[in-house]
Amino acid sequence: MKSNLIYNEELLKGRNALVTGGATGLGRAISVGLSQVGANVTIVSRQEEKLAKAAKEISDGTGRQVSYDVVDIRDNDSVTELSQRHENIDILINNAGGQFPQKARDFSPNGWRSVIDLNLNGTWNMTQAFGNKMLEGDGGSICQIIATVGRGIPGIAHSASARAGVLELSKTLSFEWGPKVRVNCVAPGQFRTDAFDSTYEDGVGDGFVEQPLPNIGDVADIANGVIFLVSPAARFITGEVLHVDGGLILQGPMSALPVDGYPERKLSHGF
Repeated sequence: MKSNLIYNEELLKGRNALVTGGATGLGRAISVGLSQVGANVTIVSRQEEKLAKAAKEISDGTGRQVSYDVVDIRDNDSVTELSQRHENIDILINNAGGQFPQKARDFSPNGWRSVIDLNLNGTWNMTQAFGNKMLEGDGGSICQIIATVGRGIPGIAHSASARAGVLELSKTLSFEWGPKVRVNCVAPGQFRTDAFDSTYEDGVGDGFVEQPLPNIGDVADIANGVIFLVSPAARFITGEVLHVDGGLILQGPMSALPVDGYPERKLSHGF
């Protein structure tokens, strides 16, 4: 299995990590990375068939056993049952999430609620269930995978709102739950994954020359950032957001819809 990781293979030996959405995309890259540095990894999502396939492939590729379990993070009872089956998790990666690109003026009430429920409420369900166990036990580290919020993300106002909520939640919990539990965020820029290609139209993300590092990132870059934040190297870091985005938060293409998808902007004359 190809690796762009740079850490010692025993960095997280003996640690128990759980990754939501760990079978595909960024979550899978994170799961591979954690396994490669010695963590005991469990991947979870709603789709058992994908989980079983990914767990075997990651295990075969890294030489370390990766387990899986099924959960709907939007369902608090499902999350509670998951936390009862996995009592000793000391690294939680809240990666699961999703959105559909659409102009905010066209959002339906159900569309808005579904994205908020998955990205914000689902993350909270997992954070509370496993965070409480960390607080009752020997502590741990939580890493939330959010987005490059701060400049606005046209086309996914619902997800941008939810991810910003997770960021503020994490900053708040870093105070309430310190020093036993560290809570940090990783904000990815744009990475080519199957989910990205199936979700966004052609042309979204064009113009990478505008950002400081003018290229699309490798998913291993996200894994490296996550591993750092949950490792002893970051033991004095909490309540932070690490942008793994090539500088996109500073400058670059932010829209989740093609630029020509906003013709009304060309007609605006103010109030």
